[in-house]
Amino acid sequence: MGRTRRRHFRRYRADQRALRDHVRRWWPFVVGVLVANGFLLATYLWAPREPAATAVSAPDPAARRTAPAERPMSTFTTRFDRGEPRVRNIGIAARLLDGAVVRPGATFSFNEVVGPRTEDRGYVPAPVIMGPRLVNDIGGGICQVSSTLYNAVFRAGLDIERARAHTMWMPEYPDGREAAVAYPDLDFRWRNDTTAPVRIEVERTDSSITVSLWGERRYEVRSETSERYDRTPYGRAVGRGSRCVPTTGREGFEIDVWRVLLEDGRKVRREKYHTEYQPQPEVTCV
Repeated sequence: MGRTRRRHFRRYRADQRALRDHVRRWWPFVVGVLVANGFLLATYLWAPREPAATAVSAPDPAARRTAPAERPMSTFTTRFDRGEPRVRNIGIAARLLDGAVVRPGATFSFNEVVGPRTEDRGYVPAPVIMGPRLVNDIGGGICQVSSTLYNAVFRAGLDIERARAHTMWMPEYPDGREAAVAYPDLDFRWRNDTTAPVRIEVERTDSSITVSLWGERRYEVRSETSERYDRTPYGRAVGRGSRCVPTTGREGFEIDVWRVLLEDGRKVRREKYHTEYQPQPEVTCV
């Protein structure tokens, strides 16, 4: 038994000497690897980042010159009355939007590109929907720009990620095809799901705005719209103060819109958009 213990002890001492030899031989290499990894980690953490995949290139007036690879994807026009206060707001938003480029795979956010609607940025009071009525508020009319863009995106077959119609029907837009916006929460977002950049071009007159998209179309688009149903009669109301907007009463209703996307003549998918419009009361301001 004593002889066996001595043999195990000698083996243990030999293993310890071998371990110390390995440590002395390899510790500079191990330390070097740790230092290198630390340097690489610090470089990664502090290095400037590329823009996120959701970023959109800032509008560039020079971008209006059509690039050789660009093709017209879609265009849409809406109209408004000359001289209304909201015409100024429409013009500001149109200039901010014109020339923006959405990279392949990137998501466009209307609120991120156009930004807040404030007096110091030039916006003026104009009618906006607030609850069941129209009231005067800073930046009214911006939805004319977002809804015109929405219809261009709809026709181009691009991926609509987030859009909500107005709570009341507006005659400027096709039934069930519009995008209400309010900074910062109510946004219109769509994704460029093609393999080429999409450039936004906006043209404006004193009574119309036209949005055109340039890029490479992926899908052919067909659309269908139901008849109006579940109609709701409107009531009457009296408003007071400077924010009151006199309005003609309009009934509420529901409507469905379908968008069919085809690739090489084959149906890829059929999307349904359901909208419920509340009745707009007839308002008299006193």
